[in-house]
Amino acid sequence: WKIMTISFSYWLFVRILGPSMMKNREPFDLRSLMLLHNSFLIGVNGVGFFVALWITDMMKECWDCGPVDPNSSDLKKNLTVYLGYIYFLTKIVDFGDTIFFVLRKRFHQATFLHVFHHGIMPVVGFIGLKFHPGGYSGFLPCINILIHAVMYSYYALACAGPEMRKYLWWKKYITQIQMVQFVLVFFHAMNAILNPSCQWPLVLAVLEALHAVLFFFLFYSFYRRAYGSKAVQQSTKTD
Repeated sequence: WKIMTISFSYWLFVRILGPSMMKNREPFDLRSLMLLHNSFLIGVNGVGFFVALWITDMMKECWDCGPVDPNSSDLKKNLTVYLGYIYFLTKIVDFGDTIFFVLRKRFHQATFLHVFHHGIMPVVGFIGLKFHPGGYSGFLPCINILIHAVMYSYYALACAGPEMRKYLWWKKYITQIQMVQFVLVFFHAMNAILNPSCQWPLVLAVLEALHAVLFFFLFYSFYRRAYGSKAVQQSTKTD
């Protein structure tokens, strides 16, 4: 309930309280704060990815359908829990993206996909950490932190100044690798569902599969709107 309250408070601010507060105010200049925020998340996700590779034996553990031993004294097993907790906390820090949109009066950037995706991820992270903290549950966090390290690198360049605009041609590829991520997550979930010897909780496998399918189509829909032929033509005319 604490996590649900945090996510609901985020939604309440970015959808209702924030826009109302900013209605008659000038947008804030938050570029320095945004650069610090993005740089912090680049570091946490980037370092976290390499630590995760070591902990999971190059992600082999993420396909191990064995149970989690809560009494394990193995260093790597215990570090998995701590790394999972840090991953969960970064999903709350990610709220800063949308809060910056609101405070800068970039309301059009706080799309349904953006708000829904950020709002639900702390819940997803908490469920995995609470009920199966390790092994098979580590697959989504491992690839997700890599993608977020790339994504926040783009954000950092974008807010560093207009002179960086020429280096931002690769934005659409971030969405593409996010869609690839959801395809991989879906197959990861289906492996647990179809493997009779897999001891990963079936409810987690089903939730992971639904999560992958839902977000794949949401991101695909966004990609078509943002980078489809008509969108590119309209952007060209505007430029």
